[in-house]
Amino acid sequence: MQQVVNCQRCGTANYWGQPYCVGCGAPMAVSCTRCGTWMAASSPFCTNCGQPMAQAANPQAHPQSKPSKPPSTWGVIGGALFTIGILIAMAGPVLVMLKPEAEQNTSDIIKWVAVGAVIFFIGLPMMFKR
Repeated sequence: MQQVVNCQRCGTANYWGQPYCVGCGAPMAVSCTRCGTWMAASSPFCTNCGQPMAQAANPQAHPQSKPSKPPSTWGVIGGALFTIGILIAMAGPVLVMLKPEAEQNTSDIIKWVAVGAVIFFIGLPMMFKR
């Protein structure tokens, strides 16, 4: 005599070992990724080794989340300013150091870093606008 298991989603009686419910198609059993033991799809942990089961194995536990909306135009502009600011703050002093020694001065390095920092800090909050 086969053991009967009720589906967690629709309550339909199914025979133990069936991979999917005959009533709604929900997964009835999953195998552990570590030891291969079969168990109910609703189990949060493996009954043999204790391995946490994958999120996809339990469709009722976590309803599907809404897809996130794409970043706004301001977010894209902010990300670009953020990146440009970092590049200026890093590349500017290198360009000053590549000049002949007579043309190098500290004030030019400070100007490059300051300009890069200003652009960076303008882009940073804009980058997170949605």
